[in-house]
Amino acid sequence: MNQNSQDRIFTLSTIGIVTVLLCTSFQVFADENENDGKQSGKVVYADPVPNTPDPCDGGIGYQWTVTMENHKDEVQFIGHVGAKSWNEPPPLYEPPYSGWTHTSNWVALELKQRSKVEVTIERQEGVAYRNNDGSFSTARNALVPALSVYKGWQTAGCDDHRYNNAGNIDWMTTAQFIGNAPNTALKSAVKYRAILEAGKYSIAIGGSPKVLEEYPAGNCDAADPVCYAYTGRQGYEATIAATPLGKK
Repeated sequence: MNQNSQDRIFTLSTIGIVTVLLCTSFQVFADENENDGKQSGKVVYADPVPNTPDPCDGGIGYQWTVTMENHKDEVQFIGHVGAKSWNEPPPLYEPPYSGWTHTSNWVALELKQRSKVEVTIERQEGVAYRNNDGSFSTARNALVPALSVYKGWQTAGCDDHRYNNAGNIDWMTTAQFIGNAPNTALKSAVKYRAILEAGKYSIAIGGSPKVLEEYPAGNCDAADPVCYAYTGRQGYEATIAATPLGKK
């Protein structure tokens, strides 16, 4: 099991209150619909098809499962990713396979209806996580967020260390690339908007800071601004909103 699947982190509810929920799973529901009071959208810190000890079983290790039901829904959650996880530098990671699968976060999104969807990822301060030795750390607050969207869930077979953040992925047999938000302006927040049919989608969330000629070592001094921004775990807040459009 990798570090991401062991972590238990904070969550941000749709009414804007940060709740600390360490060492336990949790679920967050969307806002109530004004007309009938029903709750329909939900987000769970869980993989829809958990991986087994077999390294080639279970497909992608999703961190989040999000379901949008029948109304105008919005869910929010926070997490942490590697500083360069969406666009790792050469020579080990060559474009377009420059995403690092296991330091990115993956969302398994399911839409019950054809919807106008907006995904916003922005840097978030104060996200806590558990280390492999059981101690806790706080993620850094210098993320340059980016994301990719694929139609379908990859819940079988192997995943690979690298993924294509701008096209189809050769080890994905049941998911196809449909778009991304590369954040070339290097802003602290990025948005992806699209009209998506009812069905299942995979979202990769990661970091994509400015490309450098030389990168700091992993054991560099975090007090240095470049080290702080280009290494370690970086916190994010995700907001996914869906407005049903009905059938074509």
